[in-house]
Amino acid sequence: MTTILSPKMRTLFHQRWLGICIKCLRLELSEELNPAFLAVGRPTCSRRLLQTSSSRCKIISDPENKGQNQRGINFDTLGSWNNRMTLPILIEESIKKGKLIPKIPLEEVGTASLIGRRNYNEDRMTIKELSNSILYVGIFDGHSTSFAADYVAENLELHIKYWLSRTADLNTVLHKSFVDIHNVLARHLTHYFIDSEIFSTGTTATVCLIRNSSEMVVANVGDSRAVLCRKGKALRLSHDDDPDDTEEYARITALGGKIVQNSMGTSQVNGRLGMTRSLGDTELKAYGVVAEPHLKSLEIKHGYDAFLMLVTDGLCYVLSDDEMVNIISSCQTPKEAAGLVADQALHFGSEDNSSVIIVPFGAWGKYISAASSLQYRFGRNMVSKRD
Repeated sequence: MTTILSPKMRTLFHQRWLGICIKCLRLELSEELNPAFLAVGRPTCSRRLLQTSSSRCKIISDPENKGQNQRGINFDTLGSWNNRMTLPILIEESIKKGKLIPKIPLEEVGTASLIGRRNYNEDRMTIKELSNSILYVGIFDGHSTSFAADYVAENLELHIKYWLSRTADLNTVLHKSFVDIHNVLARHLTHYFIDSEIFSTGTTATVCLIRNSSEMVVANVGDSRAVLCRKGKALRLSHDDDPDDTEEYARITALGGKIVQNSMGTSQVNGRLGMTRSLGDTELKAYGVVAEPHLKSLEIKHGYDAFLMLVTDGLCYVLSDDEMVNIISSCQTPKEAAGLVADQALHFGSEDNSSVIIVPFGAWGKYISAASSLQYRFGRNMVSKRD
C-alpha cells in the first residue's frame, strides 16, 4: 500500500521538533493522512488518542539528528527539501523501519541508449517489478554479436523468479541466477551454434534487486558499472573485471590462460576478451573466465541516496563516476538525466554504445550541481577493449 503526503502533512513533518509515534503514523496514513490529530510542539498524539504510555510509545528517530540531542523527524530524511519529485510512501515498510520509506516509482526510472560510432547496438536493458516488493534492474553489454546480451536480458528474470521462490537471501538469488543463466546459454550455444561465429558471443551483466525500496543487492560480471549517488558523491557498487587486476590475473594464469596486450595496449584474456568474468564466452571458461558475479548488498538511505545508475563502458571510458553523478544531479528528472549523460559521453568521443539506467531514490534533486563545469580533456576518446 502506498500513498502520497499532502502539502499540510509535509508542513507538519517539516517541523524539526515534531515527534511522531509509529502507531500515530499508521493511524494518520490509514485515515487518508488527516493531520488534524497532530499538534506541533506537543506530545505525540498516540499517547492521548491511543492511550499508550510514553514507555510503550516508540518514537521515529532521524539518523541526521544523531548526536544533536534532537528527537523526531527532520523532513530532510527523505531529501524532500530539494526533492523535485513527489514520491509515494510505503506505509507498512515505513512502520516496520520506523522511518518514512518512499516507493521507487517504476515510471520515473530514466533510460537512454546511443549507438555511438558503431554500426549496431549490442547493449540491452531490463527494468521490471517482479512482485509488489521486488524491483529488478539490469544492464547488459554484448560482444561478438548481441546474441548473449539478448538471451540474458530476456531469460535471466526467469531464473531470478525461480530462486526468489526458494530463498529470501537476495545474494544467493543473484549468484545462483547468474551461474544458471550462463550454463543454459552455454548449452544452447554448443547445441545450435558450435560452428558459427555466434558461439563466441558473450555479455557483461550488472543487475540490481531492490526489496521494499530499502534493501538493495548488486551483482555484476564484466565492466558495466553500478554507481550510487550518496550525499552527492559517487559510490561504486560494482567491480570492473580487468585482466590487470591482481586476483583476476592470478586466476586466469593459474588455469593456463594468458593475459596479452593488443595493439592499443589493452590487456585481454588469450588476446580476445578484455574482461575476466562474463556470461557466455564459452570457449574461455576453461581458462578462468568465470560467470560467478561480484556481489554487493546495502541498505538504501533515502535521506542521503539520490539515485542508482547502471552504465555500460561506452560511458565509463570517457566519464568518471563523479562526472556522471554531477551531470545527472543537474537535471530535473531521471529521464532527462539519462539522455544528457549519454549525449555527453558521445560528445567526449565515446566510440562504443552508451547506455544508462537511472533509478531515483528519496534524495533525488537534493544534490544540485552544474554539468557546465565539466571540461573536455584531451585523450578522452576511447576505443573498445573488447572487440
